[in-house]
Amino acid sequence: MGKMKVEIWSDIACPYCYIGKRKFENALAKFPHANEVELVWHSYELNPDLPKRPLGQSYYEYFAGLHGSSIEEVKADLQGLVDLAKEVGLDYHFEKLVVANTSDALRLVKLAKKHKLADETEEVLFKAYFVDGEDISDKATLVRLGTSVGLPEDEIMTLLNGDEFVVDIEADIRFSEDELNLEYIPFYLFNGKDIIQGSLAEEEYMEVLHNSYNFWKENGVSKGGGGDKRKGRACSPDGTCSI
Repeated sequence: MGKMKVEIWSDIACPYCYIGKRKFENALAKFPHANEVELVWHSYELNPDLPKRPLGQSYYEYFAGLHGSSIEEVKADLQGLVDLAKEVGLDYHFEKLVVANTSDALRLVKLAKKHKLADETEEVLFKAYFVDGEDISDKATLVRLGTSVGLPEDEIMTLLNGDEFVVDIEADIRFSEDELNLEYIPFYLFNGKDIIQGSLAEEEYMEVLHNSYNFWKENGVSKGGGGDKRKGRACSPDGTCSI
């Protein structure tokens, strides 16, 4: 029968995508049928117009511009996000975050998917961006992060010196918007039917997992429609994030 798919649309620059990843992992670790669940990572690039180099603004300045807020307001608001991340063991450092284009990082995840290392690659990229303050548009950084999880260096270099997977990322975005009506990320699709948009409590991930699994076990892969739909704290396609 294979495995039940849980598909996830996310961007490395989405703070709720990393928090949601950890919450979903915690729920999955407690789920009694976790060995029958397959995670499939898809891309949703929030800010494709950003340069493939550091923007030259602090994250506070960048975030303030997106939200029409002052630097002081942003710092106060983002402290809530820092506290939320700490609840799941993540140590966000917005004061050293490097604002830059994420397209090459997302393409690296696509390469990792071929090697069954997508989840590991998502993890090191999220950590590099939100915790360690690294420039994830930098080729040398991406090579180091990719090889750290087992990706072949020559394949990473070929990827970064070309345009492989650019059309795949565009296809991910079009499909999520046109077919799934994506409004926010992280966006989770359970067995083609049940949807979570945003980061929710661990218990809610568990509840949707159970319901989706039971449907899948009885009926197989869903043809979509009529599923559970839930929303949490998230980032919208224009790059703004709830705070």
